[in-house]
Amino acid sequence: MMNKLAFVLILAMGCVPVTFASPDTETSRTDDLVVRVAEIEVFPEWLDAYLAAARTVGAESVAKEPGVVCIFPMRQKENPCSIRIVEIYRDEAAYKAHLQTPHFRAYKEGTPHMIKSLKLVPMSPLDAEGMKLIFRKNTVERN
Repeated sequence: MMNKLAFVLILAMGCVPVTFASPDTETSRTDDLVVRVAEIEVFPEWLDAYLAAARTVGAESVAKEPGVVCIFPMRQKENPCSIRIVEIYRDEAAYKAHLQTPHFRAYKEGTPHMIKSLKLVPMSPLDAEGMKLIFRKNTVERN
């Protein structure tokens, strides 16, 4: 059962819980997760349009793609044009599938002129066991 703090964190982050298999199974490995931070600088005149696009692609990705654990866009308080997006995918296959979705392709094709710079930074979780407690994505069958 998820504790209240973990649930509040999940809601605040715009992420959904992810279910990991038991530790003795091959699929329980958090080593397979693709985790990265996108560091984006947006031109000020395009900020509102970019934020709308980022919110949309994040929400649609989490809602529609079982392999997307989290897409959490945020911006710096002191520099609103400085955007960071935490991205977590179940594995490399989920990440590659994400790149082919209509909602991601619309974002990717519709925002290049808004972006001053983009850097994708691969990350490794410091507490893989802790991630299992925070991200428990429901394995409900979709019709």
